[in-house]
Formats: sequence, structure tokens, C-alpha cells
Amino acid sequence: MAATRQTVAQTLEEVIAWRPVLAPVLRSFEPLFSAQEELVGVLAENLKEQAAALPQGQTDRMDQGVSLLAGATFAGFSPAVRTSAEKLLPLLSRMDAVVPHKEALADFFLKSDATQAQNVEELVAAVASGNKKAIEGLAEKIEVDPLVLHFVAGFVVAPVLRALTSLVASSGDEAPWEVGDVWRQGYCPMCGALPTMGWMDKPAIDDKNAFLAGGGGKKHLHCGTCGADWKFRRGACPACGEEGSGVMELLRESGTAAHGERLDWCTKCKSYCPAVDLREREFIPNLDALALGMMHLDMVAARRKLKPVRPSFWNMF
Repeated sequence: MAATRQTVAQTLEEVIAWRPVLAPVLRSFEPLFSAQEELVGVLAENLKEQAAALPQGQTDRMDQGVSLLAGATFAGFSPAVRTSAEKLLPLLSRMDAVVPHKEALADFFLKSDATQAQNVEELVAAVASGNKKAIEGLAEKIEVDPLVLHFVAGFVVAPVLRALTSLVASSGDEAPWEVGDVWRQGYCPMCGALPTMGWMDKPAIDDKNAFLAGGGGKKHLHCGTCGADWKFRRGACPACGEEGSGVMELLRESGTAAHGERLDWCTKCKSYCPAVDLREREFIPNLDALALGMMHLDMVAARRKLKPVRPSFWNMF
């Protein structure tokens, strides 16, 4: 029987039960994360109805480390972004830093004319590829603080990319990057972003024989931008690519307080990635919510002068 997957709310509630000190921060972001979660299914259906072209996995390109969305234009995706913005902008606009830019952001995301649609599609491409200069250029054009646009765009665009990823991953028996284990990179096979989380899988039960199970513990990485998950070598660093004995070390709380949570850090480039061992947990957490809920380990890493593989708003100390 497959393990139960938690919602954002369930994951954060569990973290708060273990670490009440994090409650104010986690509860303040719970509506946003939950709204994103709800949007993915809605947007996936919308993209199906629009017959949006799905990126096709090409073995030779993936073998060379080219992600599926590399060079994508996202033409026709502005209606999906507008749907996401309609739900998320009111929540984002409650934040002090966003308030002064509320009207400009609404004009940018919610207008439906051709020029705005093109600008929105450029923003989606910039978020997907991590092109900060393109985001800064758009911010200047609409007179919004670049840091604010980067923050807001990350929230608004992510559900669209995750909906696209869910459609690509479910279009065959396996996700294109899992076929033949062709993808060996530390960055995302879908959008090219570095991972926000890692996870070790649970033992797998054979559907044809309930007495047979795999041992579990294979390492996977998770992309917080588009939601893709992919297998990766346990002894390798996703940031610098170094691997071998002594390259990757573990940092975790002592005793039972860890709940399978830890930081995998590289002795070569001093970067780290949060990870969770699902063999030590009854339920499968929402990984995006859990990454936020592990900020106490981010603080420990910062004191040790380690830097996150994937910088996020909660780990930039």
C-alpha cells in the first residue's frame, strides 16, 4: 500500500507540533503554499483544455544535460499565469514589501492585452530559466522593485510550471528523465533549476507479490520551481558535481528530534541541500512546505558558513 501523501497544511501542522517556535512564520505562509497546491490541479486541467504543447524528452539532449524547458518561449501561457495571479496576488499583497507595488503588479499580471501577454510569457521564461537580468529588465519596465517582482513571480509562476511538469511526468509510464536513468545532473531535468530538497525513498512493495519489497533509500532531488523529482547519486554534490568518498557529509539534529531530516553538505564547495529520509517517517510530506519547515537547520548551516544549493527567501541570512 502506498504511503499517504500529506497536504501543505498537514505537513506544516506536523512541523509546528514538533517545533512550536516556528509556528508564526509557518502559519503566515501556509495560505500561500496551500493556494499554490490547489492551483496545480486546476492549471493542469486548463492546459489540457488549451491543448498546450508538452515538451518532449529527447534522449540525446538529456544525455548532454539539456533540460526539457531549455529555450522554451511559453507562448500561450499567459491565461494560466493570470489564473494563478488572481488567486495568489491578494495573498501576496498583504506583505509589507509588496503593498507599495500592489497596483503595478495587478496591472502587469491581470491585464489581457497582447503586449502584457508577451511580457508575462517573458517572465515565465525568466523564472523557469533563472534569468535574473530578464526579471530586472521587466521590473524596470513596470516600475516595480526587482526583488519584489522576483519574489512575487516565483510564487505566481511556480504553480503553472508544476502543472506543466505533472502533465509531462504522467504522459508515459515513467517521466522522460527516468527512462533508462538518462538524467545524471544535479540540476532539474525539467527547468534546469538547482534543487531545494533531497529525499530518500521508502521501500517499494511489488504489486504482484506483497511479500517482495525493495530496500528503499535511493536518493532523489526535488525542484521547488517546477516540482520535478529525479534520482541522483548519494555521494555527489548537486552544486559542483564533485563525488566520491568524503565529499558529502550529513548534518542533523541528535536523537529522535530529527524525524529523518538533515542537511547534505559538500566538503568541496561548502554548499548544502536539505533532505529527508522517508524511511523514518510514516507519511510523505509536502516537500515544498517541509523545506520551509526546516529553516532551523538552515540557520545552523549559516552559522557554519555553508551556503544553500538553492537560495530561497527563508534561507538567505
